[in-house]
Amino acid sequence: MTFAVCFTARQVARPQVKTYTFDDVVNTLNQLAPYGWRGFWTERLGNHGPGAPLGGIEGSGWQLVYDDMRSERVRARETDRGEVNAAYSIGLWLRPDGSVTDTVEGMWAAQVGIGPGMKVIAVNGRKFSAEVLRNALREGKSSSAPLELLVENTEYYKTFKLDYHGGEKYPHLVRDESKPDLLSDIIKAR
Repeated sequence: MTFAVCFTARQVARPQVKTYTFDDVVNTLNQLAPYGWRGFWTERLGNHGPGAPLGGIEGSGWQLVYDDMRSERVRARETDRGEVNAAYSIGLWLRPDGSVTDTVEGMWAAQVGIGPGMKVIAVNGRKFSAEVLRNALREGKSSSAPLELLVENTEYYKTFKLDYHGGEKYPHLVRDESKPDLLSDIIKAR
């Protein structure tokens, strides 16, 4: 019997709203497959840590790595959506004109106060463009000087200095040869 069948098997004469509790879910799961479901769901639903939960990816024979190589998918998304992706380096999503569409909380740009609605006018003293930003990120790896962003916020201008020296960063899955490749089996066409 599946969880859905077991959980919804309550007999009712006519349609009605039936509420349920966390205990109802845990008890039903334990009837089907005894396990520490309360602890399992409490950990996953009530807690969050830094970064994504990668146990499934890593257990399936792959690793998430960040490097300076923009994948074809990232390039296509930038082109299709008209955006500049600096999300994994300094935490910024921008339009090609420098308008900030989003920031990643806790990363460099958000920490110094840059946010959506602002506009990056210049990078290290040069007029903003995607390529100027990418070059500055690359050059910052071998420099101790902070990345300087001249930002417009309504009718005010401010230079933000980010002590970031990690270069461009983009996520990729890389095969971990020490483990069986379960992920490829999971995603293959059937």
